Amino acid sequence: MLILNGFSSATLALITPPFLPKGGKALSQSGPDGLASITLPLPISAERGFAPALALHYSSGGGNGPFGVGWSCATMSIARRTSHGVPQYNDSDEFLGPDGEVLVQTLSTGDAPNPVTCFAYGDVSFPQSYTVTRYQPRTESSFYRLEYWVGNSNGDDFWLLHDSNGILHLLGKTAAARLSDPQAASHTAQWLVEESVTPAGEHIYYSYLAENGDNVDLNGNEAGRDRSAMRYLSKVQYGNATPAADLYLWTSATPAVQWLFTLVFDYGERGVDPQVPPAFTAQNSWLARQDPFSLYNYGFEIRLHRLCRQVLMFHHFPDELGEADTLVSRLLLEYDENPILTQLCAARTLAYEGDGYRRAPVNNMMPPPPPPPMMGGNSSRPKSKWAIVEESKQIQALRYYSAQGYSVINKYLRGDDYPETQAKETLLSRDYLSTNEPSDEEFKNAMSVYINDIAEGLSSLPETDHRVVYRGLKLDKPALSDVLKEYTTIGNIIIDKAFMSTSPDKAWINDTILNIYLEKGHKGRILGDVAHFKGEAEML
Repeated sequence: MLILNGFSSATLALITPPFLPKGGKALSQSGPDGLASITLPLPISAERGFAPALALHYSSGGGNGPFGVGWSCATMSIARRTSHGVPQYNDSDEFLGPDGEVLVQTLSTGDAPNPVTCFAYGDVSFPQSYTVTRYQPRTESSFYRLEYWVGNSNGDDFWLLHDSNGILHLLGKTAAARLSDPQAASHTAQWLVEESVTPAGEHIYYSYLAENGDNVDLNGNEAGRDRSAMRYLSKVQYGNATPAADLYLWTSATPAVQWLFTLVFDYGERGVDPQVPPAFTAQNSWLARQDPFSLYNYGFEIRLHRLCRQVLMFHHFPDELGEADTLVSRLLLEYDENPILTQLCAARTLAYEGDGYRRAPVNNMMPPPPPPPMMGGNSSRPKSKWAIVEESKQIQALRYYSAQGYSVINKYLRGDDYPETQAKETLLSRDYLSTNEPSDEEFKNAMSVYINDIAEGLSSLPETDHRVVYRGLKLDKPALSDVLKEYTTIGNIIIDKAFMSTSPDKAWINDTILNIYLEKGHKGRILGDVAHFKGEAEML
């Protein structure tokens, strides 16, 4: 809709044959510009092949807007170019087309003069004359025809886009679809798509709301501002019951048409309680955001005070559904709001039955959904599983011991030389110490607590009936002959202050294998899933 921080929200996809967007399930890989992007579909009901092609788009390089930082809902638009400075609002200005390409005036020929004066379009006559100038993209890729219509009165200008598939788009026909300087109506910065019609007479009609002071504290730095320039997409109506070959806006600024479908962009006027289905007609004034901001790239202030809170899909089949306006789907948007910067953090799609109540899973066969994906703010990333497993500090200590902490702990317990620096780093990283230079007493106490946690974690595991376990040793060295003799003496009982890792059924490759016979009621435990190395049959 707007060009925010240098990024055009109009895209070429919006003027190709219509399609319903498909949502991206993850951030796309960065392209040559290094920006990440994602697309969220809107709850748009399919029509006879001509439905609005709208979606929520995220770009990591995008600016702020009505959907929070980085997010936009692009509608077709034509704008004055600002990359070379503030527009002068005269013939020296350049225009940007719907695809962001610079527009150039088509050359005039004897057979096709440019510009021309028109009093009518087809069979529709106008009460005044218009000067019509043809434009085309500087780099041709879409092969559409663009016409800039300028009337006799100030601010009476609009664009016609003749697409290659026969669809006609009308941009900025009324002041409601033009972004203009409130102090100079002829200074139009952007023309927003207002109506589209196919050769078969199917129409799409776009409605916009102008910014105002509702629910805004008009004191302090908000005093004295003219905030009426901004335009917000409000409704998209389509599925006209009776086909019409001509644009409705040729003859009426507010067409009285029986529409079958309406997509509503709600800015808080209808309530955002997920348990209460919102009404078709706005019940309250729209809400004010906590981080209002302004744009000045067109030479006048464009003040934004609103956030789109939800997108609603209504059907209008009174005879079939028993009511004039039936809510069928709802995209509820949740934000991490603060006075500095607002981020979209969750989007939930809700479906509704014909009686207005939310649709429940059939026969309750589906499990409850996980919490909505969080995309910003202080929230964590979505979990890969629905269940959240919390581990005690004792189990965490036991797992770390089985991974790499056993050497330091066993040497410490046996009174052998141990890497003191590594021991301190272990205690510090696991929150048993608060400083890397503890006193001897602090270190001793921390080690005692850490070892007790390992022991408690081990004793919390299920008991096992394994009575014979195995330990592989590499003792066949001359310097270890006494140790080998001690450990392999039949019936010898070895007392060790440290933890001993054994296995109930593991094959060993060491040159010495000990069969260890345990007494009934022993305190050994199989680590199972607690072990750092999954699948390893380890018993302590």
